[in-house]
Amino acid sequence: MLKRFFIILIGLFIIAGTAFSASAPVRIKDIGHVLEARENQLMGFGLVVGLKNSGDSQQTGFTQQALTNLLSRMGVVPQSVDFKSRNAAAVMVTATLPPFMKPGQKLDINVSSMGDARSLQGGTLLITPLVGVDDEIYAVAQGRLVIGGLGDTQTISPLRGENTNVGHIPGGALVEKEVEVSLAGKQSITIVLDKPDFTTAVRVADSILENGMEAVAKDAATISVPYFEGEDPVKIIARVENFKVVPATVAKVVINEKTGTIVIGEDVRIAPVAVTYGNMTVTVGSLSLYTQSNAFGSEDESYTTSTQTKARVSRPSGDFKQLGQTASLSELVAALNSIGASPKDLVVILQAIKRAGALSAEIEVI
Repeated sequence: MLKRFFIILIGLFIIAGTAFSASAPVRIKDIGHVLEARENQLMGFGLVVGLKNSGDSQQTGFTQQALTNLLSRMGVVPQSVDFKSRNAAAVMVTATLPPFMKPGQKLDINVSSMGDARSLQGGTLLITPLVGVDDEIYAVAQGRLVIGGLGDTQTISPLRGENTNVGHIPGGALVEKEVEVSLAGKQSITIVLDKPDFTTAVRVADSILENGMEAVAKDAATISVPYFEGEDPVKIIARVENFKVVPATVAKVVINEKTGTIVIGEDVRIAPVAVTYGNMTVTVGSLSLYTQSNAFGSEDESYTTSTQTKARVSRPSGDFKQLGQTASLSELVAALNSIGASPKDLVVILQAIKRAGALSAEIEVI
C-alpha cells in the first residue's frame, strides 16, 4: 500500500511539472501586426447634453463658450453667457481608427468629462468631429452615452464606486475619410511584434521559413518577409499571420495590492532562501521521496530516490535551517497564503527576496 502511495505521489509531481513546462503555440497575428497596416488615434472636443442637473457649473468657462458658439451657429444668439443650467458638460471624445476602414463604417468611442460635471449618466453627445494628428477630420461622433454598462439606468449605488464621468458609445462614430494604406509596388511585408523580444523574433522568422517562405529577423521587433513581384500581398499576409509560433516568456511577477491578486510567470524561479517577517518564518528546501519497486517481476526489490523542492512556513523557533535546492515562486506564495499573509506582506517579502538576489524575475506592482 505504501509503495503504491509513493508511486502515485511521484507521478503527480511529474505531471504537475510537465503541465506548465511549455507554452502553447499562438498565431503570429495574435502577437504582432503588419507594419504597413497600422491603427490611428482620433480625438475631438464635444458637448454632452440632457444631464439631470449634474453637468458643468458656471465656473467652467469653456463649456459656456462652447454652448454660445453652438447656439450661434444654429441661429440662436444668446443674450448672456451666464447659463444657469447644469444639464450640459464639455467632454473629450477619443477613438481608434483601424486600418482599411471605409467611409460609412462605425467606430466605438470613449467620452470623458473635462470640467467639474458630477456625472455624465443619461447624457447625449452632440455631433463631434474627430481629427487625427494631421488635423484632418476622419470621423464624426454622436449618440447616447453608456455609463458603466448600465445603459439607461439613472441610479448607481455609491457603494459600487463607478466612475460616471467616463462613458462610451458602441458604434458612436461614422468614418468620413479613409487612411490610405497601399500594399502595391512593395517587394516585402514587415511583421512588427507587439512586445519586442529577440527570441520571439527569431522563432517567428523560423516558423515562416519552415512553412516554405523567406523571412529575416532584423531586430527584436521586426521580421521582414520578401515576396516575388506579381504575388498577391493580401494572400501572403493572410497566410503568414496564421503560422504558429511559441512566444518567449519573461520571468515576471505582477502584484495588485488592492485586490490581492498575484500573477506568476512561467519562468519565475527562486533560489534557496530563508525569510523571516513579523511572526512568520519562510524556508525553501528539498524533500527526499523513496520509491520501492519490483524490477521486471523479480523478488529483489529496489529503491529509487527523488527530490521535490518545497516551501514551508513556520513560527520562529530558533536559527534558520540549512536550505536546499531551487524552488518555484508559486510554492513560496502558496505557503504564505496558507497562513493568511496579506498582499502587502507578500509585496514586501518578494521585493526583499529579489533584492537579496534569490528571485530571478521582474516584480511589477499595479
